[in-house]
Amino acid sequence: MRSKLILFIALCFALTCLTAQAQTIEKNFFHQLKVGEQPQSWEHRIDLPEDAAMQGRVFVARSLDLRMGKLVIERELFTPTFYYVKVRLPKHPEVPMAGNLKVELKIGDVISGNAPQAPIQLALSPVGATLKPIFTWKTPARYAAISLYDLTEQKTVWERVSTTSGYIGFDEGWLKKDHRYRWAVKVSEANGRYSPEAGAGFRIEEQNGVVIAIPE
Repeated sequence: MRSKLILFIALCFALTCLTAQAQTIEKNFFHQLKVGEQPQSWEHRIDLPEDAAMQGRVFVARSLDLRMGKLVIERELFTPTFYYVKVRLPKHPEVPMAGNLKVELKIGDVISGNAPQAPIQLALSPVGATLKPIFTWKTPARYAAISLYDLTEQKTVWERVSTTSGYIGFDEGWLKKDHRYRWAVKVSEANGRYSPEAGAGFRIEEQNGVVIAIPE
């Protein structure tokens, strides 16, 4: 009888440890805009639970799911003790919009310090419109942070975090003719460690009545 009790206690302890090792926090952030409302951004933060912090545990990985709706991610920050994300609904005032971001944060003992290599073969897709381009790159990593800088106006005009490996479309407004642009991309896996940044430039001009993008 005593041996069975000891076995039962050991089994409970093992299950408790296994549960702790696999602990995951899941949050859904849903936003919507009605007809006539302007584009809007929202900021969210998820903190490490106090009990996990007292045990010396940290956030070790994150998963992002944007499959529902038109919500986009502008930027994120993944740390051992909190996760920050800024989301946006880029809409036309005459069209109602909504979307949801599901964030899963895994809690563990040690976060991986490995970061992927910088993406390569940055290009504008030939199937995208010149003033509403599709940015592409090569990488095995799933996530990417992209920024677009208007060299003519000397300001950043667009930021996104892509959850689809290798491409993202310009989704808000239009680029401007006779402007020069510089875009940059860095990539990461589930551990949130980003690669070095890679960049490319282009200018938009009209030639023989056709607006084209010319790599620089």
